[in-house]
Amino acid sequence: MKPSIKILLSGIVLAMTTVSAQAAERIVVLTSDVSDIIVALKAEKQVIGRDNLSKAPSLAHAKNIGMFRNLTVEPIVALKPTLVLGSWMANPTHIYDQLNRHQVKAVNVSPQQNEQTFAKGIVLVGKYVGKQPQAQALSNQWSAQMKPRSHTGKRYVFTYDGQMVAGKNTVADTLIRLAGGVNAANHIEGIRPIARETWATLKPDVIVIANHSLPVVGGSIETFKQRPEIAVSAAAKHNKVLTMTANEAFSLDLNSPKVVEKLHALAR
Repeated sequence: MKPSIKILLSGIVLAMTTVSAQAAERIVVLTSDVSDIIVALKAEKQVIGRDNLSKAPSLAHAKNIGMFRNLTVEPIVALKPTLVLGSWMANPTHIYDQLNRHQVKAVNVSPQQNEQTFAKGIVLVGKYVGKQPQAQALSNQWSAQMKPRSHTGKRYVFTYDGQMVAGKNTVADTLIRLAGGVNAANHIEGIRPIARETWATLKPDVIVIANHSLPVVGGSIETFKQRPEIAVSAAAKHNKVLTMTANEAFSLDLNSPKVVEKLHALAR
């Protein structure tokens, strides 16, 4: 057999071996931001377990391991995965270390709450599921769509429940910055509660509330807008108080470019 043919056949065998190894992967996904990437890469057949917010129809076959905010090792290990993937959203944060101590490979593909880390996370997921070219293309596309919009100077406040607001070093802060706005609560570190009288000092032009918290703030946006500290704001006066899902407002995912564009449009 000619050397060139031998090399060609060796390459084919190696490629087939690599594909077989990837196809045999048994993945548990801890967070919905990562499961969305896997679905976008059409690698969901490798997933055997998922958190309860990973609700894509193509993941219906995967076992529910519980809420990403309160994960435990036992239901994950019971599935006998060869790989566990998740992001910073997984709690407790030491779940990755716990799984690795159980001899289960667990990787936090997106350990920080910023757009650069998420873009790299897309590529890393692609590496683990054998979809590197597709993942690189997806990451490039997502990053291009997340480019900062023109500066508007509008003041935004993201609130979880009318009391907890998102300050600096949060996903909400990142979304506001990319939308060309100013985080009115950027004097706060992380997500913290504020007193009702503090709202007036924030002077928000736009207020975003997590939609599942509407019952906590009076049951509707209109009721929330009637609070004295909210009623005096430009946001209330110009009907720029809206709801978003907690995922949209407080985590980065493949849908974030649409969120940024929506926030930018609110400045008009």
